[in-house]
Amino acid sequence: MVRYAGFNGLAHRTNFFRAVAWQTGKRKDERMATFALISDPHVTVPNPETGWMLREPVPNEPTMYQHSVELLEQAIREINAMPDIDFVLCAGDLTKDSEPYNHDAARELLSRFRKPVYCVPGNHDQPRPPHLRPPELLDPSVRPLRAEELPWLYRDFGFQQGNILAFSCDPTPDLHLVGLCSAKPDEDCGHIPEQTLAWLEDDLARQRDPQRHTLVLLHHSIVEHVPGERVNPTFSWFHVENSDSLKAILRRYGVRITLSGHLHIQDIKEERGLYNIVTSSLAGYPHAYRVCTLERGQLAIRSYRLQSIPSIPNLQEYSRAYTSDTFVNIIAESLRKPPFEMTEDRAREAAQHLRDWWPNIAEGDERFSYTEADVGHAALAAYANSFSDGDPPDNDCVIPL
Repeated sequence: MVRYAGFNGLAHRTNFFRAVAWQTGKRKDERMATFALISDPHVTVPNPETGWMLREPVPNEPTMYQHSVELLEQAIREINAMPDIDFVLCAGDLTKDSEPYNHDAARELLSRFRKPVYCVPGNHDQPRPPHLRPPELLDPSVRPLRAEELPWLYRDFGFQQGNILAFSCDPTPDLHLVGLCSAKPDEDCGHIPEQTLAWLEDDLARQRDPQRHTLVLLHHSIVEHVPGERVNPTFSWFHVENSDSLKAILRRYGVRITLSGHLHIQDIKEERGLYNIVTSSLAGYPHAYRVCTLERGQLAIRSYRLQSIPSIPNLQEYSRAYTSDTFVNIIAESLRKPPFEMTEDRAREAAQHLRDWWPNIAEGDERFSYTEADVGHAALAAYANSFSDGDPPDNDCVIPL
């Protein structure tokens, strides 16, 4: 079912010739690159042998798995229509839950981009234990692929060797790209193994061109994007748990830009000169992707949203309402627990007042001014307001390097 040859060999040759075309198509003294960044496509197709497929929405999860192929296809069409794109990055969660046939579909879809594609796996690209995914939501007839199998499977999309969960390459003369597998086995949080950290240090130490900037692509965040992200159990699964070790290496070698997904939001945060750029899921509101241009020591970032797919012409309106409705349930359930411990009726009423809170966070550049009168609880209002965003802007901005 998983094809390790044939298609992969074709994709490898295609990426090689695309890279050669880039080298010959630009002047040797020209230092500029433009790349597209997508994340969390969560490709979901029927099992070709049994027809099994997740047909209903996952409870308390706004990811639109049933529309994932349409959404990725639309992003491919839009990005392929942009003449200046040099390569495409995908920041993980390639599949629903690492089903072999969904990996096959993801690789086929990614091969439709007209430029080289580099990707890393996410927490959904490995087996999902029962405490993370109820068995009834998993295809019972297949064995999910493990993270250590993916470098072989995605060797045409960045990975060059199968003994390390990382890769590096120079997709353009002015950029060095590092891809890291940040998914911790049997968990949703991130972790970078010691072997990978040692490999990273060696790779960065070999970079001698002071004009070549390094980008690091991984799935989990390494800078806090929401309050208490590192320690709050509600959000700590967003984060690389040993991010301090990773950031120490990146700072030692002057890396400024890291790119990730996982949170399903548009957000950019800076910590002591290190930027972590999070891009939303294509399979969830606001269905955004980014186009980044490196020129003259600056990284210019522009964000785009998918507006329509064949099955949902009013995608933005439909998806925002769907996400709001989903988060009413999520918030109400959370408010019945410590520290708020509200009654069910009161929690539901407060959650209704906060129904647009998370969609606004997902859009980026959010500003909140809830009052006690709005949500019926002063501490809750203060907590919701603490998610208000600051600089830099989350969607369109320029980062000096």
